[in-house]
Amino acid sequence: MASGHGKKCVLITGATGSLGGELVARYYPEYQIFAQGRNADKLLRLKMRYPHVEIVLGDLRAPGIRDAVRQSQVVIHTAAQKYVNLAERHCFYTVDTNVNCTFELADLAARQGVERFVFISTDKSSFPTNVYGITKYLAERIILELAEIYPATKFVICRFGNIFGSNGSVVQLWLEAKRRRQPIQVTDPNMTRFMFSLDDAAETVHFALTQGHSGDIIIPKMKSVCLRDLMELFGDTPIEVIGRRPGEKVHETLYIKGEIDTGYETDKYYVLNARAPTRLSLRDLNSAECDRVPISRLRHWLKEIERKAA
Repeated sequence: MASGHGKKCVLITGATGSLGGELVARYYPEYQIFAQGRNADKLLRLKMRYPHVEIVLGDLRAPGIRDAVRQSQVVIHTAAQKYVNLAERHCFYTVDTNVNCTFELADLAARQGVERFVFISTDKSSFPTNVYGITKYLAERIILELAEIYPATKFVICRFGNIFGSNGSVVQLWLEAKRRRQPIQVTDPNMTRFMFSLDDAAETVHFALTQGHSGDIIIPKMKSVCLRDLMELFGDTPIEVIGRRPGEKVHETLYIKGEIDTGYETDKYYVLNARAPTRLSLRDLNSAECDRVPISRLRHWLKEIERKAA
């Protein structure tokens, strides 16, 4: 049922993250929002900005999250342990958060009659070579299995690359180093990563909410950046090359040919769905081989990040 405000309810997990916060701002006028997060200070600031948001303090096992699911018609699951280097050292915690908690949340949502469950995944789930990527691959498989078990709930996956300037991202780390007048640490200047803006990420979630079918994996048609291009944004800032960390790839893949070969495409997205009747002729999507984000666009994104931080 809808809330007392006459609006539908949406639970956004990871609401204090970059994407979660953007989605709270976007859907605040339209939905009654439950905003889950572990950081009390950030949640209180979110509440000050959006007074009608219901905050759910705690991790994905907090009792309040179950109550929020029972009242919600939509769940957008952005929360994850997303740091590749930490995942290699804290395997159990990463598996528990990204796999077990995702299953429990999605299964509860379906049993409580949630209409739509949108799961935010990552390019690292495609041909995974690290703990984080493997957990996201498994979580994707669980979501697709639940889509078969619970046909009344629409389960949709958004598979993203990197969001430029998101919390904990290389751009934020470099900006912090620059503020402290420390050298920026670069793993491998030749690394490439799929990258898009926070606006593009939020727009993809909106597409999943409004047009996605159950069992869809929505892949934005993304361009990539080379770390050398990002380094150029930081001008004369000293650079320290530290080498690749455990689990890191030189290049990423958004899709490996043959993974799922049915679905459709739009001007902005590839949409994979094993139950779709039409074949999708799609080659490997590799960050080394796709078009690059122009430096001018990267500079624009950086100015936006710095403007919001001011």
